[in-house]
Amino acid sequence: MVKGGVRQHGPNPAGRLYVKAVFTGYKRSQRNQHEHTALMKVDGVYNKNDAQWYVGKRALYVYKARNKIKSTNKEPSRVRAIWGKLTRVHGNGGTLRAKFHRNLPPQAMGKRIRIMLYPSNI
Repeated sequence: MVKGGVRQHGPNPAGRLYVKAVFTGYKRSQRNQHEHTALMKVDGVYNKNDAQWYVGKRALYVYKARNKIKSTNKEPSRVRAIWGKLTRVHGNGGTLRAKFHRNLPPQAMGKRIRIMLYPSNI
């Protein structure tokens, strides 16, 4: 409960600078799978034209590892991230292709990916 009994409604004033997406799998043909290219389904994107706006944006997969590691000037943490970039549209249904600095692990399939709203031209 907030002090004074008043509860805040609506979105967080800071907002979030990313759109939610799901890692659906790797680019593939009938028999071959290409793990260096990941496929993303972005929430609210259902066609090729809407998906085109996201090409060039940064993608981020955040996960928790078993062991803590120390980052520069920070406390040890289990949280790690893999950065990538959306490269092009895949098909007509609004799916996007992405390349990550390290290939996404298979355990990430079906998990949440953050599509950062930068770099932006608007």
